[in-house]
Amino acid sequence: MGGMSDAQQGSGQGQGQSFPDPATVAQAHGKPYPPQEQALGETPSVIPDVPVCAVFLFLFLCAAAGHMGLFKFNMRRGKKFVISGMMFGFCFTRICATTLRIAWSFYPRSVRVGIAAMVFVYAGIILLFIANLFFTQRVVRAQHPHIGWSKPFSIALPVLLFIIIGSIICLIVGVILSFYTLSESTLDAVRDIQLYGETLYAIVAFLPIPIVLASVAGRHFNPNRRSIDKFGTGSMRAKILLILISAVFLDLGACWRAATLYLPPRASTNPETPWYFSKACFYVFNFSIEICVTLAWLALRIDKRFFIPNGAKGPYSYAGGFTFAGEPGNEKIALGNRDSMRHLTGSQASGLNSARVSWGGSRSSLGRASRVSWGGISREDVSAGIGEDGFQPVPYGAFEERIAGKGGFVADEDGDLGSGARSHYAAPTAADVGVQGAEAEMGWDPRSGKWALRPVSSTANLPARPVSTKSGI
Repeated sequence: MGGMSDAQQGSGQGQGQSFPDPATVAQAHGKPYPPQEQALGETPSVIPDVPVCAVFLFLFLCAAAGHMGLFKFNMRRGKKFVISGMMFGFCFTRICATTLRIAWSFYPRSVRVGIAAMVFVYAGIILLFIANLFFTQRVVRAQHPHIGWSKPFSIALPVLLFIIIGSIICLIVGVILSFYTLSESTLDAVRDIQLYGETLYAIVAFLPIPIVLASVAGRHFNPNRRSIDKFGTGSMRAKILLILISAVFLDLGACWRAATLYLPPRASTNPETPWYFSKACFYVFNFSIEICVTLAWLALRIDKRFFIPNGAKGPYSYAGGFTFAGEPGNEKIALGNRDSMRHLTGSQASGLNSARVSWGGSRSSLGRASRVSWGGISREDVSAGIGEDGFQPVPYGAFEERIAGKGGFVADEDGDLGSGARSHYAAPTAADVGVQGAEAEMGWDPRSGKWALRPVSSTANLPARPVSTKSGI
């Protein structure tokens, strides 16, 4: 393209040899013109490009099948994890890029095939950057719900995505245009667009590192930090580590591609190719890094680790992504008939409760008027595991109110264990504290911003029939 020195375009005297003027060669070839500058990866040849591309083609086919398989599997279970679909789209661009590069190696003079191969190389990598940014956003919203869901932070990612999409369109148009013009001013403008685009790629790939580190530091040094809005499976530390390692490798490839553009251009007709433009560098800093990240995300099940409930919006709305007992990978021993409710949350579970429990001739639910969304049952001591990432469960307040001298629980006239008209239980058990015991159920209290625990024995196997002050029964 434009901007090459006379020594590079002309006789090559400074290098002790002569080579044709690339502009003259391009003009003789006709449209679309062959490139006038050397680029990362060079023009492919049968050896070594075909076998190398064949290996990457196979790996990306496997990765595409894996991510699409998980996407469909999760959709059948009612869990929409769009990033798995994005990963399939990325793998598809790499399948096309490797296939076109193989075809280009057999027809090295076909400029149109070369254009198509370069377009797919440019268009694909940005999907990995965007996916890592979504992971970063979820970590920030989990660690700092009120900051992560604030308006400035919420609109930052859509604005950045708009800039990225606009930039990639400009890059693709610029790359195609460079093969159909010999105007030096136009070629200089295309080079500026490429420099801008690759620099933007490097910045976007790097962004998750400072954002996640700032989020972790802000939580660590904040004495008044709130509980974590935990989501998905696995610890928060593992999620953060996965984001940071992925960002380091992705940014390494992006910085390499940008650095090669900032170096002085070399004529495409120059037989000497700098080592930083070599095919080895192309495959290492492009396809190798990308397939490692793609397969790592597949093996580590990002669809589980970074899953959030569909329609999550606002602080502490990720809690529905908690994996309760009985879900694949978190199976528990058989509990009994009532545990068929463990997959139901909120109004679904309370609806079944209302049909099962009768208070003095009227049917009502212990959880019908409760503000807490109860989510599942486990025979495990749930208090031991859910404090790992910083949020501390508390016994459900309804189980802490006692009637002086009677040892019973306070319940309202609707059957809710809380404030209001009173009825009494006799003989509470130690498990009724709700923090530990053989069977405990966890729920989210949006008013207090904390997890609540209640014993199943107090809701299903009541020790005595309550006496309602309203009905007189």
